[in-house]
Amino acid sequence: MSNAQAPARQAATVVILRDGPKGLETLIMRKNSRANFLGGFWVFPGGSVEEQDQAESEQQTLKNAAARETLEEAALTINPDELVYISRWITPETAPKRFDTHFFLAPANSSEVIVDGGEIVDSDWVTPTEAISRQEEKDIEMMPPTLVTFHWLQQCASVAEAIQHFQDKEPLTFLPKANFADEQLVMLYPGDAGYESGDPDVAGARHRCLLVDGCWRYVHSS
Repeated sequence: MSNAQAPARQAATVVILRDGPKGLETLIMRKNSRANFLGGFWVFPGGSVEEQDQAESEQQTLKNAAARETLEEAALTINPDELVYISRWITPETAPKRFDTHFFLAPANSSEVIVDGGEIVDSDWVTPTEAISRQEEKDIEMMPPTLVTFHWLQQCASVAEAIQHFQDKEPLTFLPKANFADEQLVMLYPGDAGYESGDPDVAGARHRCLLVDGCWRYVHSS
């Protein structure tokens, strides 16, 4: 049996922001339960890089993919030049299907979302706090990269503040290491005391997601 890692396919995701009646709001979209990947989960618009997205630089290629996917899934037009690169999430090396996904922020040019009705079946504008609470209440399902992004956005009160905040930060790269602690699935991130060894029981700083009773919990402490 081969132990070769599955290749990580290049992908791009857009965190679309607006200043709503409750403050900073973000567009999330529910994938069709029949989808081959993350069926039923709530995600940000995005998808794999395709041939038509190719540009002279890798960054521009990713931005083109992000803009195209947003138009296809939500009927929203975004300017690739307005995208702010915030993070890179690489699927754990042990996973059978892997993506190398680049996350961008973008201001919404419209709030009129039209889902494609195929891969995407629903959408909503939520504040970061609402999204986190709804996930904890099992009202919606999210994967760790989405949850972590919402935790980051909690510190921003407006679109302008969020854009400025992430423009001033170095984008983080995540290659999670999966393990178990107290029979709970743990995703370890850079900065966690146990990240290098892959041991979640190492004492020290915590930077991880835990799967607790079917819901992910984000823990980040020094």
